[in-house]
Amino acid sequence: MTIEEQIIAYAKGQDSFTVSQLQNELGDTLNLDRPRLNWYLSRLADEKKLIRIARGTYQTAEGKRIFAPVPSEEATMLFNQFHEQFPEIGKCVYEGPWFFQFMHHVASNQITYIEVEKDIAETVFHQLQDQGKTVYIRPDKDLIYNYIDLKTPAIFVKNLTSESPLQRISDVQIPTLEKLLVDMYCDSDFYYLQGSEYYHIMHYARSRYAINLSRLQRYARRRNADNKIIPIFENCLYDID
Repeated sequence: MTIEEQIIAYAKGQDSFTVSQLQNELGDTLNLDRPRLNWYLSRLADEKKLIRIARGTYQTAEGKRIFAPVPSEEATMLFNQFHEQFPEIGKCVYEGPWFFQFMHHVASNQITYIEVEKDIAETVFHQLQDQGKTVYIRPDKDLIYNYIDLKTPAIFVKNLTSESPLQRISDVQIPTLEKLLVDMYCDSDFYYLQGSEYYHIMHYARSRYAINLSRLQRYARRRNADNKIIPIFENCLYDID
């Protein structure tokens, strides 16, 4: 086997591995020093044959997908409206149906979410209200439980946490999977995704998607929840059948 094939074969037998682990177990066979081994790993990651989930930590890309849902026309128009008006302000959009695949007990959610920096959240809310949209600003658990039917299309305006991990899909800024996983745990309006349901969500996400652990941990720390979320991430594959 080539060096690349040996590395891939090793990766397939691990949930994840570090460069040091690979060097300790295959160092004599590969006969590569650390810089050369790093070069091979970087090349395999660039070729999408390995996934870099943290600094110096990798897993096989086999069977793992990248979370990259395409925003609907409505979400795209919503993003573009405020991106044109506030091009320098951080913002993202996402949609309730994106959560369905992760849920053990499926609850309908037809909400379109827009997160913007705190300073313009009120402005965004009032502009959408003036346009006749059904819109709520920073709704919490009690408001949703008592007055909002998530099955009815509406828009939620929320504050965008600084340094949120975002990605661009079709020129629209959306959250990364790591951001959504943290927000589902932390945000009051996602109360129906929390508790035991959250373990199923994390289990599904980790078993099917590539998750960058460093990104997850960094954003969870921003939300003061890394000591809660990271243990769930580490144990979810074993806690649920």
